[in-house]
Amino acid sequence: MTMAPGGATGRHYHPGQVLVIVESGTLTRVLHDGTVETTRAGCAFVEEGGPGHAHSGHNLGAVPVVLHVTYLVPAGCPLSIPVRSAERCN
Repeated sequence: MTMAPGGATGRHYHPGQVLVIVESGTLTRVLHDGTVETTRAGCAFVEEGGPGHAHSGHNLGAVPVVLHVTYLVPAGCPLSIPVRSAERCN
């Protein structure tokens, strides 16, 4: 996944865990509790799944953020679900 400078994912959650490696740039995430986490190139993180772990991702830098993402979601579920959506996948 590549996010252009100034780009954002919108607030969403994943139906299962997501494993992420930041290849380049710096990703800033706003987590479900308002905590802000910044992950730089060469680092990795795990996002927990479910509506209680809604978050958004932002590229506040001047270069594209390139992510390698592995989604561990149940079969038949979307990779992410916008928070504004009433849709759920269990």
